[in-house]
Amino acid sequence: MTASYEIWIGAYGAKNEVGITRVELLTETAEWVKTAEYGNIENASFLRVNKRGTRLYAVSETDEHIDADGDKTEGGQLASFPIDADTRKLGPGQYHPTHGAHPCHLSLTPSEDWLAVSNYSGESVMLYPVRSDERPGPPSIRFRHTGSGPNQDRQQGPHPHSVTFSPDGQYLFVADLGMDKIMTYARDTEGSQWVAHDAASLEPGAGPRHLAFHPSGNAVYAVNELDSTVTRFAYEAGKLTRQETLSTLPPSFTGESWCAEIAASPDGRFLYVSNRGHDSIGVIAIDEQSGKLSPAGYVSTRGKFPRHFALSPDGKWLVAANQNSDSVVLFRIEPQSGLPVFAGAELAVTKPVCVVIR
Repeated sequence: MTASYEIWIGAYGAKNEVGITRVELLTETAEWVKTAEYGNIENASFLRVNKRGTRLYAVSETDEHIDADGDKTEGGQLASFPIDADTRKLGPGQYHPTHGAHPCHLSLTPSEDWLAVSNYSGESVMLYPVRSDERPGPPSIRFRHTGSGPNQDRQQGPHPHSVTFSPDGQYLFVADLGMDKIMTYARDTEGSQWVAHDAASLEPGAGPRHLAFHPSGNAVYAVNELDSTVTRFAYEAGKLTRQETLSTLPPSFTGESWCAEIAASPDGRFLYVSNRGHDSIGVIAIDEQSGKLSPAGYVSTRGKFPRHFALSPDGKWLVAANQNSDSVVLFRIEPQSGLPVFAGAELAVTKPVCVVIR
């Protein structure tokens, strides 16, 4: 039997356009094919699939939507779709308001009993309990942020950009681009409530966007959109301690660029970041003993504005979504250097902005 991966791609577009695409990747031949396309969701900018592969969750990144009664309502939506175990087709969607504008990221606890959504323009984070049938219940907890940063164009107020749960599911970390902070929320002993716990600061004007845990669980990395850097934090029991910051761009580059996504390799040897403007995947080596970071190389994504990418669970493949050139590109990871190498496969997808590989 040929080994394969299932890939889900989220894209910007109107509700009557393709928002979610399913792709099958055959790893032995590095060939892939679109197997399904779906509408019924506007601006599907971030996706998650649960561990069982039976439900897909997505945010609709809008500032207003049509509710169940047909009325126009402010804020975006959280959608969830059942996935048929045999056909892998999506069933009818279930929708919840996010009670904030432009939701742009979502995450599940490792036990998949809570789901969090960040509202970029809504200055808030919503938490939804996940029912036994895998559907989100109505949102029951909301955190609102206050604060700003020195960048007058992008940091006039809070902008929660991502939500990341700790490996044990006891803490929620929110990278707030507008405040230059990572806010931490903790789960109570009964597991039914979340409370404010801590905050870690970035350099003024950094603009933290997304976070990644080291596989060991001892370090957290923040990719900072506005100044194109990565910051390493030591991590222990809900506490982040800042260690160092490294540029994601080559010293010779003088143009404009903004970071987007970050991921750690499964073996913990490398970090990967996407640079929009330089249009590359930056590769950063992680010292095995000290944990210190050092540049390892830069690889073109063969397209424009790579808003997102994903690594396969085995760390052998990287799929990059080039938002402004309507392309999704497949790379192999070279085992020793960690560098992505073009695998000869590109796929046309209109405004792709999120990739999930399972």
